[in-house]
Amino acid sequence: MPARRCRGIRGLQLIILVAVAALIRPMDGRADDMYKTVDAEGHITYSDRPLSPASQRISVDVAGPNPTEAARLNREQSARVAADAERRQREQQEATEQKEKAAQDAAQQQRCAAARQRYAYFTNGGRLMHTDADGNRAYYSDQEIEEQRTLSKAAMDSACNR
Repeated sequence: MPARRCRGIRGLQLIILVAVAALIRPMDGRADDMYKTVDAEGHITYSDRPLSPASQRISVDVAGPNPTEAARLNREQSARVAADAERRQREQQEATEQKEKAAQDAAQQQRCAAARQRYAYFTNGGRLMHTDADGNRAYYSDQEIEEQRTLSKAAMDSACNR
């Protein structure tokens, strides 16, 4: 521990300093030595080694670790680690669900656009045609156009009005 210079340390302040020094040192359950040196001006310095021949040795008992406190801290840390892992898993699942929802929404928008395009095709009028089974052009009759328009309108309403 590096040398510390403290002015006017008396009684309770000395006890507090020694207690703090004991906490800073490794806690191995043994006594440790500190040195108290008073300079010519009366300033007190505590150190882990003697600074002058006039330094006084002070024995500091270092208490070992508290197993109950160590167990409590270990439980708290384990609980934090578990909570963090659960939070990360929940966030990952939410992100996956958001991606799936976005993909479903995109597919829905494509279905809606296709249904609107088909409805617009049958609504615009004119001579409308389709390709028959042989690959030849075949024109819709007025009745077929009306049927296709009705079917296209129903498909568009279903796909776009969710």
